[in-house]
Amino acid sequence: MTEHVNGKSLIKSRAETALLVIDMQIYQAGEDGNLPHYFGVINGPHAEEGAVRRGKEVVPVILRLLSAFRAAGACVIFTAFGSLAEDGSDLVPYVRLWNRKCREMLGFPAIVSVSDPGYRILPALAPLENEPVINKTAQGAFNSSVIDHVLRQRGINTIVAAGMYTNHCVISTCIGAADAGYRVIVPEDAVGSWDADLHNQSLGIMNAWVIRTSSDRIVREITLPISE
Repeated sequence: MTEHVNGKSLIKSRAETALLVIDMQIYQAGEDGNLPHYFGVINGPHAEEGAVRRGKEVVPVILRLLSAFRAAGACVIFTAFGSLAEDGSDLVPYVRLWNRKCREMLGFPAIVSVSDPGYRILPALAPLENEPVINKTAQGAFNSSVIDHVLRQRGINTIVAAGMYTNHCVISTCIGAADAGYRVIVPEDAVGSWDADLHNQSLGIMNAWVIRTSSDRIVREITLPISE
């Protein structure tokens, strides 16, 4: 675990900090999800098993973060990855290629449309009515959604990122956020991949853009009194 800012509070202002839960959808992190099945075909059975296992492991960590942010009255936002068009034609080209391959091998798309039941956020992490779920059509939220506009309208300058997968949507969204001028904090135990090496390599790559820490520290700091 890397604490880049030892001895200093990472949460400067609750009003300016948001928890961003990335793509914790049924089809992405669920036991019978399209994406774990696709990873299994492309990368081997270990990838499917690892994706499902890691999805289960991060749920209680993210739930603890959600509970802490909600209790503190801090902003919570979810992203969801899916096509607005039923045929997936609005997805970026490489994702359309994933879908074509997945349909050929498994009979269903890797990335679903917004009307698919699997598109929903996992029930254990269900958003509250006032917590936006922002759709994106690529791995990175900051180049394929309205998230930047939503965050700026709420006065957010710091993002705590959680979700799946570290080596896909998490790294792409976190680097995009940092390049858009946000301060990005990643609790390492709140993100995951199907493979521990890929997870750790992705966290290492993110060192230049994000602050790496633990969910324990974030929960502690969001709960403590802060002089706003």
